[in-house]
Amino acid sequence: MPVNVAIIGSGPAGFYAAAALIDSGEDVCIDVIERLPTPFGLIRGGVAADHQTTKNISKKFDKTALMDQVRFYGNIEVGREISLSDLREMYDAVVLAQGAPVDRTLNIPGADKPGVFGAAAFVGWYNAHPD
Repeated sequence: MPVNVAIIGSGPAGFYAAAALIDSGEDVCIDVIERLPTPFGLIRGGVAADHQTTKNISKKFDKTALMDQVRFYGNIEVGREISLSDLREMYDAVVLAQGAPVDRTLNIPGADKPGVFGAAAFVGWYNAHPD
């Protein structure tokens, strides 16, 4: 009987976790659950277009996503559409790999001034991230 695993977050951490589970040799079924409609997190929307070497890692994630043991569920926000406690009841293991949702404010003079943005906000805008 396979080990049923939910991975919350489909960015690099989520897909590396899925690949590691598959490579472990255990019989696993993995459901990758993502708040956005598309997978790959910052690789898709957080890497500048001129960094193709970094963006090419998505080919490895494509390979993992297409494996029989892996299913992708997009547009599902844990805590809104389904609770973490419900997921813990449904799966043998739950991996939290959703990353940081917001930038941390730096404790330096001027960090709170208008027009000062964190890197995640800027890169998201630059790459047309849906948020």
